Amino acid sequence: MADEWLIFVDTNIFLDFYRASGESAKRQLNALERHQNRLITGDQVRMEFLNNRQRVILKSLNELKRPAKDGLPQIFSGTQAARMMAKHQDNAIKKFKEIRTKAEKMLADPTHHDQVFQTFNRIFDANTPLNLCRPKKERFAVRSLARKRFALGYPPRKAGDNSIGDALNWEWIVRCAESSEPNQHILIVSRDGDFGAVHNGTAYLNDWLYREFKDRVSKKRKIELTARLTDALKRLDETVAAEDEREEEKIIREWDLEISAEELEEIERSLDLGNLAEDCSA
Repeated sequence: MADEWLIFVDTNIFLDFYRASGESAKRQLNALERHQNRLITGDQVRMEFLNNRQRVILKSLNELKRPAKDGLPQIFSGTQAARMMAKHQDNAIKKFKEIRTKAEKMLADPTHHDQVFQTFNRIFDANTPLNLCRPKKERFAVRSLARKRFALGYPPRKAGDNSIGDALNWEWIVRCAESSEPNQHILIVSRDGDFGAVHNGTAYLNDWLYREFKDRVSKKRKIELTARLTDALKRLDETVAAEDEREEEKIIREWDLEISAEELEEIERSLDLGNLAEDCSA
């Protein structure tokens, strides 16, 4: 039998569809929907997406600046160039208002005005063996295992994390692998470092998670981590548009910049605490 890949797409990837161009997001979401039977999904990712979706939209909306309507020296008023400039400024303000109205409709009524929301929910509504959702009773066993690994400090988990969400997702990934065919392998798509290190757009699965998977599932089965959804779509035998790959590279660069800024803030906080400690001991 030919190798097949089961795909787990982390919440951050779905939220990044709000950062991608509309056509690129639509193409990739439609491609995922065509392969619902090979997507590892569950209520945990669904909850995280729905819990953070409004925040991501509002962040983009707040970054949108109203175009300025610059004045011209009176001497140029009435000229053709001045009239053209005023027309372009009026059009820019009109488009700004249209975009803002569209975003507000997405927030108020996503069922009718948000294509990402609509397709996401169709994917997570699919009643497949790989979807851990109510009323499946096995979710209780998965939660129990997740609590145990969280209490023991096992990955995946973020520093200072107080939620078992990442642990629950991992336990479900392992259970799906255990119950799948011998020729089916696992690909995790994530960019936020939950499942391993990401450097310059390349993802490296956490060493313990790799070892654990081999021990619990099979030495012969493969598990990989990627920061690119386009990689996953290719494993699903989808043709990926060059535009979508460029769009994803842009998002990854923005992720790297955000992470670098967060790391710098953490260093600055550490320095401030160190200086405070020195002042207290002086």
